[in-house]
Amino acid sequence: MISYLTLPEAASAAHKTRHNEAGFTLLEIMVAMVVLTMIISTAFGALRLAERSWEAGLKHAGETERLRTVSAVLQRSFSQILALSWSENTKTHIAFSGDQKQLRFIAPAPQHHGATGLFEYTLVVAPHAGSNRLMLYYRLHDPDHIGFAADGSDRQQVLLVDELKTASFAYYGSPVTGDPAQWHAQWNTDAEAFPRLVHMRIVSPPEQGQWPDLFLALHTELSK
Repeated sequence: MISYLTLPEAASAAHKTRHNEAGFTLLEIMVAMVVLTMIISTAFGALRLAERSWEAGLKHAGETERLRTVSAVLQRSFSQILALSWSENTKTHIAFSGDQKQLRFIAPAPQHHGATGLFEYTLVVAPHAGSNRLMLYYRLHDPDHIGFAADGSDRQQVLLVDELKTASFAYYGSPVTGDPAQWHAQWNTDAEAFPRLVHMRIVSPPEQGQWPDLFLALHTELSK
């Protein structure tokens, strides 16, 4: 049997249907907004994490490259140190001297300089703006001059490492022929031989990371 609704009943039923459909759609929208918010939050979190990882990678790559460059410059310079000496008042002096904060030697011209001949090098731990920096000075060597030239304005300079907490040098070898080789805090020009190794210890502020100790070998016939 077919049942018919009166006009008021039909209107009431239609109203209820529209009300139910509207409520269900609103719930879907709310759920979708919550899910979308979670997705966006997760995406921004991942993006920020990736950004921090990228920045850390660039910083590490920069520090690693700087370490590699400085190490290469020093290794090349020390491997080319010449076993030169000069005589003064019947006393022979070697062309090498150093203490915990500075050392001097003679080697060929810097690779980037484009000049020929021998140069006098001075590697210095110098105070600067409340910290320290590692500086390399060099000037053309005068073969007619006895000893190292006095410090002056004619020398060129290269900043190797900036903003250091501290840095120091030590020397391994036998200053006197026949003595056992050991580490020394200084090496004078009146030594009978060149050192075998120079130990360079660099300490940076904690936020910059730490440098590994550098051991620079000298390849001279007078190294004992």
